[in-house]
Amino acid sequence: MNDELTAHADLLGVDGCKGGWFAVRQCARTGDITTSVVSRFDELLDRERADAIIAVDIPIGLAANGARACDALARKLLGRPRGSSVFSPPVRAALAASTYSEACEINRAESGKRISIQAFHIRNKIAQVDDMLRTRAGAAARVFEVHPELSFMHLRMEQGGPAHGLRESKAHAPGFALRHALLVQCFGSAIDIALDARKPAQASRDDVLDAFAVLWTARRIATGRAFRLPDAIETDAAGLPMSIHY
Repeated sequence: MNDELTAHADLLGVDGCKGGWFAVRQCARTGDITTSVVSRFDELLDRERADAIIAVDIPIGLAANGARACDALARKLLGRPRGSSVFSPPVRAALAASTYSEACEINRAESGKRISIQAFHIRNKIAQVDDMLRTRAGAAARVFEVHPELSFMHLRMEQGGPAHGLRESKAHAPGFALRHALLVQCFGSAIDIALDARKPAQASRDDVLDAFAVLWTARRIATGRAFRLPDAIETDAAGLPMSIHY
């Protein structure tokens, strides 16, 4: 944990969405929660104070061989079936590919493996965050990778649930309702206000819940209570940490 982080910083939970990035912001001074959609990730950095803590559901740090320890540990911790929601990001060179076959060819040449179609579809978002963290001084100390399913798992554990990932898929009504109920315990009516204000052309209902789950972990990061996979920070060739917080 960065010693300069403060429990009195503004907090953001961010999830990729159709419109770009869905952000949930909690003001440190008032506790008020607001939501917004921005087209590019660096817009969030531009408008926030220097000490804001930004937690985001996107891979940060790209392993040269395509394999990150944090991803393997997250899959093991979540178990079946939620472990399948954790996929390995491409190598950095594959982010510029214009087609899936090209991305797989580049990734195979560097790591010996193809990439998943899920990783290909979010390559532009991975690149946005990667470029910003590598070029903007101090950004890597304020932006943290979070996987919402790990957040949901630990949130349920804190409320007396079992120590494994949620069995129910968020794509189906029971899974959505379970995640919604967990978050209401922490954020109250702010969840439904955000869902009602959501524009379907910009973000899905799942994006809203995931962003709030990531915000929950941002709170834990700010107060030094978050867990990290792996325990010891690993970095990529650009010096970016490869770790998932929850």
